[in-house]
Amino acid sequence: MAAEVFISYSSKDRTVANMVCALLEERGHRCWIAPRDILPGTEWGEAIITGLKGAQVFVLVFSQHANTSPQILREVERAVHLGLPIIPFRIEDVVPERSLEYFMSVPHWLDALSPPVEDHIARLGDVVSQLVNGVTDAREYRSAKPQGAAKLSWNNALVRAGTGGAVLALLLLAAWLGGLAPPASPVGWLAALVALAIPAGVIGSGQAKWWTKRGVQSALLALLFVAAAAYGWAHSGYVIAGEQGAPLVRGTECTPDAKLVYESECPDLPSDALIDAAYDEAALWTAGSIGRVKLMLGGAWMLAAAAAALLVAGWLGGPRRLKQEE
Repeated sequence: MAAEVFISYSSKDRTVANMVCALLEERGHRCWIAPRDILPGTEWGEAIITGLKGAQVFVLVFSQHANTSPQILREVERAVHLGLPIIPFRIEDVVPERSLEYFMSVPHWLDALSPPVEDHIARLGDVVSQLVNGVTDAREYRSAKPQGAAKLSWNNALVRAGTGGAVLALLLLAAWLGGLAPPASPVGWLAALVALAIPAGVIGSGQAKWWTKRGVQSALLALLFVAAAAYGWAHSGYVIAGEQGAPLVRGTECTPDAKLVYESECPDLPSDALIDAAYDEAALWTAGSIGRVKLMLGGAWMLAAAAAALLVAGWLGGPRRLKQEE
């Protein structure tokens, strides 16, 4: 069952946060609080996002430590983005930093500046109960999304994945222009388009989380290695220098005429054979065998590009890994 209340706090305020959690749960309000509700092996950032998405109320234990915590800022920003009612529970007389104030435009703050703190926590429990039960209008505790809060930045998954895909596409284009891609084939620039489109497509479809799994990434790395190795083997064995160094693809089966001339040397013909044939590979190898080699080269190149693009989507386009505040 999803928790109703997400408790955000600095680790230095853990005692108060645990007291808040205990009282709220005594009143029947299931709470999400770190590190208790982060399962072993679960990524910190993923667990926080899951907790926020399941919550109905966001409680911030606000202090000087929380005020300067990048982790708290990220959690508040996500809560605002999700439209959660926010209850700032201030345990120290501190004015929010501008970066935090940017998101904390709620009219109601609960101050717990005078002892005993238990009385203030009880009041907090009343407010939470009213919000969860619909007695109090949640809009009174919602922070308006600041103008520009959703602007594109490196924190935006699409920007990160798009940038990574663009870099990969440029590398593939450079390899194509440098003669490393399959010769005389549109595969070179098609692979660049794939590298650009896959990360954006994965993020746009909301499937980034699947590609961030370690097992999937390990499989993609293995696939990338195998495809790159296969391509390297095929390129070194079947791509030869033609007229003025232009790359040509040789086949695996000689034409009938070439068999008559070169006999046992087929299909691994000497370089002089290509010169004698005026650099016309079709005169030496059958069109079908040349086509199969081109298909093998193109397939390995595209497979490597797709695997690399999916790795980019997982590495850069998935949820950002939020480190636990020490």
